[in-house]
Amino acid sequence: MTRVAGLDIGSTATKCVMMEDGRVIASVVVPSMPDMRVAAERALRECGAEGIPVLTTGYGRALYEARLAQVSEITALAAGVGFVAPVAATVVDIGGQDSKVVRVEAGKVVDFAMNDRCAAGTGRFLEVMSRVLHIPFEEFDAVACDEVEPLPVTSTCTVFAESEVVGLLSARHPPARILKGVLTSVCGRVASLGRQVGVKAPVVATGGTMYSQAVVRALSNALGVPVAVPAAPQFVTATGAALLCARRVAADVAAAAV
Repeated sequence: MTRVAGLDIGSTATKCVMMEDGRVIASVVVPSMPDMRVAAERALRECGAEGIPVLTTGYGRALYEARLAQVSEITALAAGVGFVAPVAATVVDIGGQDSKVVRVEAGKVVDFAMNDRCAAGTGRFLEVMSRVLHIPFEEFDAVACDEVEPLPVTSTCTVFAESEVVGLLSARHPPARILKGVLTSVCGRVASLGRQVGVKAPVVATGGTMYSQAVVRALSNALGVPVAVPAAPQFVTATGAALLCARRVAADVAAAAV
């Protein structure tokens, strides 16, 4: 039995996936802040993955010094999607501090576009708007339902968009319509990334924001194609890291046997 772990140290959450002989046997997510290094150690401990080979990825991938290796989020994401959704041709990932659209083939990157310079179009943007609107993420689906018409939110900067939303609330516009407009705005920015690489179906979306069907619907509308979501969208990148770790271990064993 060969056990390995993938550790996705994100800006908001740290995800750990442990695999054994090509199967996911445990996974856990913990907050990354206030100390990413401590979060990494906690995630491994709670996943039961201490003392086994670990490959890291994500914003804080270099912070865990006991890693076997590290790879970019794009590489780990492609590998993970190749495992959980091998038919996917395009992957959309909305993370805490960035968003990305990746063209993939057989678990490898063909092309990608990434927004990591502006919070608009990211999970952080949704977090800010959730707070301003007093609508928890868990209530997005009930509030931003199909019957609600979106109210345009046009600001392209998080700070200005927050002021715009406050102004809309002050003008007594329904929070549900504002939220629907926020989701439309975020997914529109992600769709613009998609146009840079060319969106090809089937499309799979990952990241913790995809637990909201309201976000998934807005993203499908923005891209103009149906978007599928794997069973555990938040763990796809960590799964890819675990797979790459297993391959690295197997390669090292093979090289040592020569």
